[in-house]
Amino acid sequence: MTRPPVGSALLDQVRALERSRGYDLLEQVPQATDLEQRALAVGDQVTAARATLVRADVACSAGALDEASTIVTAALRVAEESGDGELLARTHYLRSLMHLQAGDLSEARWHGVRSLEELPPTAPAWLRAEHLLGLSVVLDRSTDSYENVIAEVLAIAATEDDHWLELFALNNAAWDLVDRGFVDEAVRLVGRMRRVSTQNGLRLRSADLDTIATIEMRAGRLEDAWDTISHAFLPGTPDVGADHEPIVRLTAFRILIGLGRAQEALEQLHLARTVGTERHLPGVLAEVEEADATYRAAQGDWEGAYRAHVRFHDEHVRLQGRQDAARAMLAQAQFDAVTARRDRDRFRTLAFTDSLTGLPNRRAVEDHVREVLEGPGPVAVAIVDLDHFKRINDERSHDAGDAVLRDLGHLLTEYVVGSPGKFVARLGGEEFVVVWDGWSAGSVLTSAETLRGLVSAHDWYGCTTGLPVTVSIGFASTEEPCTTWSELMAQADERLYDAKRGGRDRVVGPAGLLQGA
Repeated sequence: MTRPPVGSALLDQVRALERSRGYDLLEQVPQATDLEQRALAVGDQVTAARATLVRADVACSAGALDEASTIVTAALRVAEESGDGELLARTHYLRSLMHLQAGDLSEARWHGVRSLEELPPTAPAWLRAEHLLGLSVVLDRSTDSYENVIAEVLAIAATEDDHWLELFALNNAAWDLVDRGFVDEAVRLVGRMRRVSTQNGLRLRSADLDTIATIEMRAGRLEDAWDTISHAFLPGTPDVGADHEPIVRLTAFRILIGLGRAQEALEQLHLARTVGTERHLPGVLAEVEEADATYRAAQGDWEGAYRAHVRFHDEHVRLQGRQDAARAMLAQAQFDAVTARRDRDRFRTLAFTDSLTGLPNRRAVEDHVREVLEGPGPVAVAIVDLDHFKRINDERSHDAGDAVLRDLGHLLTEYVVGSPGKFVARLGGEEFVVVWDGWSAGSVLTSAETLRGLVSAHDWYGCTTGLPVTVSIGFASTEEPCTTWSELMAQADERLYDAKRGGRDRVVGPAGLLQGA
């Protein structure tokens, strides 16, 4: 596999494109295509693959995840065959962006960390800074790791005298502060952003303007906020990602509502919905419909609010489905030796934990089952599914549904505490899984019936104000011809549906066992 020579002019030109992604990404396709063809003409497959990743970045920003995935997969093969660390790191960086676009936060985190792990020490400082900024978007912002990332990016910006990089880091930090309620501190960073922009002749991007306008709105300066966000709609304002325009229009909607300009606000909401639909952005569309429902309810338009809420629920479910489909292990980030040692356990916890319930997630239970299957005793796996969960969301709200999921998570945690061999996790949506290691199928049936009764007898009134909450359970055991995770899950899933068809609020296990009523 041909690798680029040290100091390759073509590679330097590709790097220049990568370095400018935060400002004019959407204009880079012709240059990237030209560099790809020139690199292939001289047999430099690594540089050609780097150029294709620029095209993948653009495709991802435009919402064309299929196209981006095809390009990144091909580049990954080149990286693996050539052993080129920078190219491999870039594939992880792009995969992090792709999963973030699809709503798969845990997968985005894992690849964001790997993009730093794989980056060679000889890589340019600005490239490390770009990967750090990518990671900062998906990290838990309440941790020290997030602050360390931003601090390192600002240090690199100062060393490199790179004011664009400084502006990008300040934008991320300011958004973090206002998102966590530290408005005064965010306002101070806004002042610094404006100074960096003015003193260095840098035009603020739509993302920067959205951050500044949001902070001004939170600070009660609505007229200033409207003046700021209006600049995002001017010709020539850089618009980097596919979701930037609808997000900016959502911010404009909120500002205009605050100013009492309802008709203009609704026009902005309509435009946000149109762009979000065209670009297949379920996360943005969920925000649009939630904003629409809230506004219409405040105006007493209950029918319109209900319709908007139904659309919100549909988009939220679609987004949740994408998130639950991808489970990932978050690896240790190699910021430096001290940070790595301190953050190793935190990163692992993020990778294996469901954020809503605090339970282990699908990746954690898969690893657990594969480990216990190597042991001498029988292993049983059950799928625990909430009955009529959609009714709770539809009739009591999505917040009520989340409350039920959290309470069930607490019940399941108490259920396994002090019971050797039991393990519980959330699969996704309203589905949970319980594992019994070393338990006979008959003992598992008794234990599963106990769990079903605990759920049925629990006081759910605070969550559902009267709607009942029960679970159906289907389980399979290695005492049957089930020897792998996939086989156990397939059999448990089939029995779960038997429990549903049998009337719900019941347990179904292997044939020959006396089933619960």
